[in-house]
Amino acid sequence: MKKLRIIVIFLFCSLLLVGCSTEENPQITTLENELIALEEELVLLETAIYNLETTATDYEDRIAYLEAQRSTLRTQIQDLERRVGEMETVKPNEIQVFLADKYYLVPNENFQLFYRSVIRAVDPYRYYIKLEGTVGHAYNRYYEFMPTATDNGKTYTLTLSVCDDNGNELGTKTTSLIVSGANSTAPTKNILCIGDSLTANGYWVSRGSGLYQSAGGGAINLLGTITGGYGTTVRYEGRGGWQWSSFVNGYGSVPSPFKKTTGTGISFLDYCTRNGYTHIDELYILMTWNGIGGSFRTFSMLSEPFVSAKALIDQFHSDFPSGKVTLLGIPQPSVHAGLGAYYTINQSYGDNYGQFVTALNYNQQLETFAKSATYATFMRYVDVKGQFDSEYNMPTESKPVNNQNNATEPVGNAMGMHPTTAGYLQIGDVFYRALCQEWEG
Repeated sequence: MKKLRIIVIFLFCSLLLVGCSTEENPQITTLENELIALEEELVLLETAIYNLETTATDYEDRIAYLEAQRSTLRTQIQDLERRVGEMETVKPNEIQVFLADKYYLVPNENFQLFYRSVIRAVDPYRYYIKLEGTVGHAYNRYYEFMPTATDNGKTYTLTLSVCDDNGNELGTKTTSLIVSGANSTAPTKNILCIGDSLTANGYWVSRGSGLYQSAGGGAINLLGTITGGYGTTVRYEGRGGWQWSSFVNGYGSVPSPFKKTTGTGISFLDYCTRNGYTHIDELYILMTWNGIGGSFRTFSMLSEPFVSAKALIDQFHSDFPSGKVTLLGIPQPSVHAGLGAYYTINQSYGDNYGQFVTALNYNQQLETFAKSATYATFMRYVDVKGQFDSEYNMPTESKPVNNQNNATEPVGNAMGMHPTTAGYLQIGDVFYRALCQEWEG
């Protein structure tokens, strides 16, 4: 028993000695504590990193969403600003005049400016149309001026005002009449004319180029994969039903004539290579009735058709930096209900006057596009509508004035957008005047 007690005491003392030896080595304890602290700190740091990464992902998603919202809001703001500007521009009882900033004239060639095509009014003739300038004559439906050889190189100012019966001005616009004859010393030019159904028959292309050559202008080579014309055959790219986007992306299963030889997109360089042309000096573009339907529609560079218009022109300028671009405005539609006769009232084109205003707005956006700082050095707008007689050069048919009366009146037909042959030739006259006008700079 005594021996057992001694053994227990010995073991107890041994345990005490072991405990005393651990406490006598504080370095190990300190390291262990530091390790535990570092491990705890690592857990906290990893947790913080996870939280930050999660927050960053949330912020990135939020930023992407807000950027998309910002883009949408900017578009809406610009649209509202445009509408407010129009409301401020066109006040009650005010008439808007859509004269272009300039018109090109040729010596010994009669120039006519038609009131109906430049005045935003259902019936412009119910107003007093006042003209101010130093040359030309005022008639009931148009202004007329035939410059002579002595006018070559001169510029005249013309102001058209719409007034009420007491002479109070309701709207006004001033334009420049620039006289320039065909230049026989002009270098040879490669010219490509592009358009939709208004270009498909080639009438205005052959008319304008023929007049220019007859007047002694410099040589021009008309390019294109389509042939046609009035009296003579010429080349161009005129395709019925096409619009700006068609020449960028193709039309149905038909690719754009400017499609890259390999890959996607368009290339005027590839177009020239495929067709044996060295280069393109100038583009003349007459587009487009297709895709602009809608009563009183307004336009912006941020939406179609101008997004595609910009893409096409940007690519041309990239391929041929010294090349020039002329935007030919579209003529106004039939004012004898040609649209209404062809389209039913539930279709966008079935509103005669509403579509007339849409065409005015479209032409105005074309001019704004051409005058913008980025493009003004190589692009210009030529106003067709003011030089086009939308009353007499759109197709009509004689129709009884009512069901019980055999007397007839002219009523538009043939879609209300496609001119008569005389109308196509009148567009060709505009093309001719533009060819005679040398580019500035």
